[in-house]
Amino acid sequence: MTLVSADGERDIPLEELYADDGMAYLTKRPDEILTSVWLALAEPGWRSTYWKLRRRGSFDFPVLGVAASVRFGEGGVVGDARLVLGAVASRPVLVTEASSLIGRELTDEAVEAVAAAAANHATPLDNTDLAYAWRKKMVAPTVTGALKEIRGPIRSA
Repeated sequence: MTLVSADGERDIPLEELYADDGMAYLTKRPDEILTSVWLALAEPGWRSTYWKLRRRGSFDFPVLGVAASVRFGEGGVVGDARLVLGAVASRPVLVTEASSLIGRELTDEAVEAVAAAAANHATPLDNTDLAYAWRKKMVAPTVTGALKEIRGPIRSA
């Protein structure tokens, strides 16, 4: 991302834009504006999805967001994986345990292990009318659903 001010411009990775502070949640200075977002070209084999848990239809703010991407290699083995949670902390949360999928098939057991680890990262704020304990409880099943959607149905031999 490129941020510009009277002092010049600076490029930062997206992960560095957010601070773990509910009041000052961006590292962007007040005199800066965001002028560019740079995206790398996706390598072949990536599949991605976004699941949004909310009270009402699609126009409502999420009480949990799950962004998941998996790059498959030969034989259906995971070559890379990224998982980010939104709306369950003061900033987006990168779930580093998604890397445990690398070199493995996306089995039910592997999916459930990553989903359980993801739930440990959720620390919802008490900022909606839904209980934050319930929102934390919903992380594992929502991550499971997102990763199984990316995987697709298991084919029997």
